[in-house]
Parts: sequence; structure tokens; C-alpha cells
Amino acid sequence: MKHIIFLVSLILLFASCNDFLDYKDNDKVIPEELDQYSELILGELIQKSVGATCYNLWIMSDDYSTSVPSYIGSTSTDERIDYQSWYTWARETQITPEGDEKIDPAWEHFYHKILMCNIIEKAVKEFEDDPEGVKYRLLGEVQVIRAMSYWYLVNMYGDPYRNEEQAKTAMGIPINKETSIKDKLYTRSSLQEVYILMEGDLKDALQNLEKGEQKNSIFRPNPDVVRLFLSRIYLEQRRYEDVITICNEALKKTTKTIISLSDMLTYSDSEKPIINKNSSSLLYSWLSREAQPASSMNKYQQGCYCPSDELLGLFADDDVRNYRDVLVDYWTPTRVIKYNANHSGCYDMNYRVEEFYFNRAEAYIESGEWETGMGDLNEVYSQRIEGGNGQLNVSNVDDARKKLREEKRKEFCFEDIRWFDIRRWGLAIEHKYYNFSMDGSFVTYLLDAESPNYVLSIPLDVQRRNFEIEQPQRVESKTK
Repeated sequence: MKHIIFLVSLILLFASCNDFLDYKDNDKVIPEELDQYSELILGELIQKSVGATCYNLWIMSDDYSTSVPSYIGSTSTDERIDYQSWYTWARETQITPEGDEKIDPAWEHFYHKILMCNIIEKAVKEFEDDPEGVKYRLLGEVQVIRAMSYWYLVNMYGDPYRNEEQAKTAMGIPINKETSIKDKLYTRSSLQEVYILMEGDLKDALQNLEKGEQKNSIFRPNPDVVRLFLSRIYLEQRRYEDVITICNEALKKTTKTIISLSDMLTYSDSEKPIINKNSSSLLYSWLSREAQPASSMNKYQQGCYCPSDELLGLFADDDVRNYRDVLVDYWTPTRVIKYNANHSGCYDMNYRVEEFYFNRAEAYIESGEWETGMGDLNEVYSQRIEGGNGQLNVSNVDDARKKLREEKRKEFCFEDIRWFDIRRWGLAIEHKYYNFSMDGSFVTYLLDAESPNYVLSIPLDVQRRNFEIEQPQRVESKTK
């Protein structure tokens, strides 16, 4: 990683030197052509592993619960310790109950991507326009990756966006516009500044991607995912007309379609996950991650995390989203196989066209046009109930809002969105933490509505290096 940053920085530093392109080193590959920058983006920004990034968000959401063996013997182990502080929304989530550090990796990985995007953008802008439009495609790709990186960072480490006035002074995240590594201490920008930056990058990316070379691949940033993230930030800002406009535009221009009921019925097979590279609905796929925290656990021998009974109880018996081997592994029910990496052909963070329908539905409902919003929900729901007779009916805006939130939770569980919705909607949730014993005892932890613990602590190693950055005012875990 450091070598790549160093090398690209050298290009920028010595670009004006006449003999620079003549420099050769058998141990280094220095990008000299647009195609080489394309490969750098693919390897460094799209494919590269981000470790366990965002799994802590799964653990903190109400989609996860804990399980302990009914019999605890000499070979039984409790594998929950590393994430226990996340699960209980502790004041400092990165210190385990045993006193070990479990540093959140997302900050490092996403800020690395931002720096690389800055470096590559500056270098690519210096190229002449090419007839194939590769230059504009690359500019669009790094702009959307940078905006997406900021989106994850601000929705993990910044205050939730509540309104335009609040955003002027609310705690955002540091903005890094450097094109080389600088030994400096960064401070937070306001929430408003971060949202202005994200929207600007996304709009620039859309323009560049549409006039640049067309890859038409789910493995390269594309106009579909740009419009999706625009719809997300507009939802957060409660700009409902803009949400509706961008979703209308996206659904008019995309070639992607809702996964059909007939396709859904083929996913009751552990070797054919819902999210796969041939899916009709997949917009974009990126980032490799470590295995899920509970992916190999045996709940009969180990204390572990697992999909919550509350979540699973939301699915009707004829809802194909929870058929055998569709959501969880039948033989190892702690293991989510919605996108089984061994068989999906995809990376580990994915985005689907169905979200446009949900985002537009929410915008309609919050604008008072709840009947229109329910129409969008039913576009998806009708393809999720065996028999093809799925229809959601409500009689008022409050019920429509409740149904939207429930359906979104079911449709996108374990797709890295639930925690962000909990923050955005200001929800209160509970977790039961079962003691590692055979008496069935547990402690119930509470996360209050509008909790200060919606905002994550920055990584411990960053805290130790940077005394100037503002820390969130988190509180101790709350129990009942």
C-alpha cells in the first residue's frame, strides 16, 4: 500500500522532469498510461480487502442477536468477546471486556481510498483527452469512490444529519484534499461541508461517467451507483423531491430490474446466493472483506452471534426471502449466506436496484403521498411472496411508514444498510446478551432513540496520534 502511494506521489512530484519517463526500476511499476491507472483503480480501490470493515455495524444493529450452547462442556468456547462491546453499545467499543483492543478498521481503509482518489484524479487530469473517453471514465470512477468513502465515514463517525441548520455546526469528519502523504493533524469539518463535498463529487462523477468510456460492468463504478448514493444523501437531507427525481431518472436509464419471483425461488440453494454476479438487480459490487464474525460458528458448541429471532420473525411463511438456504445456512444457522462469497462471483459490498424503489417510496410517504409510496413497495413485495399474490395494504401515512421500514429491513438485511437506517430514523433498539451458562440468564441492553452512541469513536490508534480532533460524547451502556 505504502509503495503504491509513494510511487504515484512520485509521478506527481516529477511529472515536469523531462527524463522522468525514462526512469525504470525492475521492482516497481509506475503508471504511465491511462490503462495502467485503470488497473490501479481496480486493484487498489475496488478489489483490495478492507478487513472486517462494517461488520461491527451488523453486530450493533437489531438484525443480530447472540446464542449460547444449551450444554457447555470442556470443548465449548465463547467467541463473542471481540465484538461484545459493539453489541452492547459500550462507551468505548474498541476495548473488549477482557481489556484487549479491537480497533475499528473502516477509518483507515476509507481514508486510504480518499487519498488514492485524490492522487489518481490529479494525475489523470494531466492527460490529454482520448477518443475512447478513458480519461473521463477514470475521473468519474475516482470521484464516486471518494464520495462513497466519505459517505461511509460520515455515517459512522459523524453526527446524523437532521436538518440544514443543524448541519452547519454538527460534527462531521475530516476532509482530506491532499495529493500526497502529509504529516499533519486533521480536524473535523462540519456536517454541511461534508455533504456539499459528497454531492459535488457525485454530480461530477455522473457527468464524467456518462461522457466517458462505457464499461457496463457491475465491477466498475457506474452511473447507477452514483444515482443510488445521490438518493441516499438526499434522503438523509430530507430533500424528498430530489430523491424522487433522481430515482425516476435512475429507473428510466438503468438496465437493471427487480429480482423476479421465479429467480427468487431458485435461491433456496446454498450454492446459488441471492446476490450473485448474474443477478438482474445488481448495480455495483466492490471491496473484499474477511469472513463474517459468525460464519464458521457452531451454536451447539460456541457462544456466537446470529441473525436475531426478531428479524426472522418478520418474514411470513410464504416469503421466499427466508426460505431454506436463502438467508441463513440451514445446517449452520449462525451463518448468513445471502451472498455466499464462495459461489456469488461478487465482492463483499453490493448495491441493488430495489433500493431505488424503497428510497422513492420513502420520499413519497414522507411527502404525504403514501399511496404512491406503497405502490413502489408493492413492486418489490409482489416478487417476494410465493404464489405471486403479495400485496401490502395500509390505510394511513403512519402505517405506510411502519410498513416501509419493516420491508426495507427484510429486503436489505445484512447488506450494510440497517445500522445507517437506525441512525437516520432515530430508532431505539434492544439487545439481549445471554450469559455463557446453561441457566438461560441474560442482560438486556438499550440503545435510546437519538442516542449519542449512534456516533462511533474514531480508531484508538488515531486518538493516540491526534489530540486535536473532536471526540464524540458517547455514554456508558444502558441496561434494564
